Amino acid sequence: MLKELTKENWLSLLGLTESQIPRFLILRGTRNLKTNYSKHREYFADVFEVGTPNGIFEDVLIGRYQNELVGYASVYGDAMASEISHAFGVLGTSVVIQTGCCGALSERILPGDIVCATKAHCGEGAAQYYQPDAQEIDASDDLLALVSPQTNGPVAVHRGTIWTTSALLAEGQDDIRRWRAQGYVAVDMETASTYAVAKYFGMRRLSLLFAFDNPSQGDHVLLSDHEKQERRNLGEKQMIETAFSLIRAL
Repeated sequence: MLKELTKENWLSLLGLTESQIPRFLILRGTRNLKTNYSKHREYFADVFEVGTPNGIFEDVLIGRYQNELVGYASVYGDAMASEISHAFGVLGTSVVIQTGCCGALSERILPGDIVCATKAHCGEGAAQYYQPDAQEIDASDDLLALVSPQTNGPVAVHRGTIWTTSALLAEGQDDIRRWRAQGYVAVDMETASTYAVAKYFGMRRLSLLFAFDNPSQGDHVLLSDHEKQERRNLGEKQMIETAFSLIRAL
């Protein structure tokens, strides 16, 4: 069965050699899989596009970034995030960085601000298969230490526990109010899954997300749609730059 596939099995399935196994993996949570794949591809040299004979994986690459081999994959939701993390975990990749966007729950977080997830609540479906007794999965302390909260600059950086869901359109006002009252600062669709798989395989892990909106407040009265989109663009750019700065630091 799939759980029993070995490192050698995955190397064969993905058409990789031992020397192509990356130390780092960046995941981008997004519905726009190919758009973000193309955007991130520009950061790498010597790109190898990862696939399988039956096409189960798409929008996945391994490339060289400043002399480090890095894997990248566009993923959406817990299933895709867990599958890619699992495959690279079996291969021996040691660091995974989840990126993407989130809905802010704290009133301090504006569109475009970055949320660094110290923990993620397993409100989706995949984490239970890797960490069956866990309600929350934590980030790696050494990676957290490299991302400091900040309030100055074009966008702020916040740290806190987030909620991961697998049903975006099923979120209601009661859910938002409950998650906020329980102290969660944001909600996303991948982080708990990625953290759970990473912990299972002993991978260091971190999640950096930019806030798309704040559903607990509705439309922020102080920002126009144009201003919000400008802040999102700035936040996304800073999120990507921060992810690559972690690779340089490690």
